[in-house]
Amino acid sequence: MSTYVENRFGPSDLAPEEQSRIESLVLREVRPVLLTKGGDVLELPKALNDLFVAVVEAMKRKEAVFLMHENETFTTQAAANFLGVSRQYIVRLLEKGTIPFHHAGTHRRVFFKDLVRYQQERSKARKAVLDAMTDEAVKAGVYDRYVPLERDGSEK
Repeated sequence: MSTYVENRFGPSDLAPEEQSRIESLVLREVRPVLLTKGGDVLELPKALNDLFVAVVEAMKRKEAVFLMHENETFTTQAAANFLGVSRQYIVRLLEKGTIPFHHAGTHRRVFFKDLVRYQQERSKARKAVLDAMTDEAVKAGVYDRYVPLERDGSEK
């Protein structure tokens, strides 16, 4: 017997009136509360409130939200799709030890949390390189100078 729970919540899962009422309540400065059957009131913790607000804002933009456990495993193809690279590139990263992985039989599997960590490190490294390039351009005095992209015809 499977205990799989669908973790996808799409814009069509709420009636427009319900969505509008939730938006007006959640996007205020007050935090919602949980009410138990016994009448106990528990204020929603900030982290859960922030997650709830993010879901409501995504719904407002007509985007579906999918909640995934950080220990969810990805195939190499799914990992490649998530990162926007080829499967072979992912395999090379795994074999170099850049991203941790484990085997399920003869197949490689990658935890979602490891993909997210790699994605964040890659973004941080890219930003550092772009910042360094910008600094060099500023120091060279060409940062805000117009450079025409067309050739004048004399260069071939």
